Amino acid sequence: MIDFSGAGSWGSGIGPCGSYIAQALNALGITGTAARVSWTVGFLTIASRESGYNSPLYQINLTDSNAVGPPVPNDSAHPGAPFQCSRGVAQCIPQTFAENHQAGTSYKIYDPVANFAAAMNYVMAAYGVSRDGHDLAAKVQQADPNRPPAGY
Repeated sequence: MIDFSGAGSWGSGIGPCGSYIAQALNALGITGTAARVSWTVGFLTIASRESGYNSPLYQINLTDSNAVGPPVPNDSAHPGAPFQCSRGVAQCIPQTFAENHQAGTSYKIYDPVANFAAAMNYVMAAYGVSRDGHDLAAKVQQADPNRPPAGY
């Protein structure tokens, strides 16, 4: 069950996002130094592009093609926002978050550790990114700091 509470409860900025990524990698059991660097660089790029490093101003997207569906009255970021809105630091839609939820993390879609972990599981499943992350930037343009932004 997805919990839509807590938006704005976690810190924003590059430093906190780096810490959230490290915690998500721990939850996924990804420990190698090179792997952690690849995932960190890629997901800091995603965090910058998707939510301004978890800025409360950008934790929900009300304008993209996903912003449809019945209203969610208990969404702490925007009560009544459509169910399908992309949410959180990595901008997961609720189904992606639920389907890729990492055991041991919270069910709060705005929790950046849980959001990052679900997004990492998603890119591994949907794009075939390896667990060591060496191919993350090649397979997910939005995670590549050397290419222009593109959705994922």
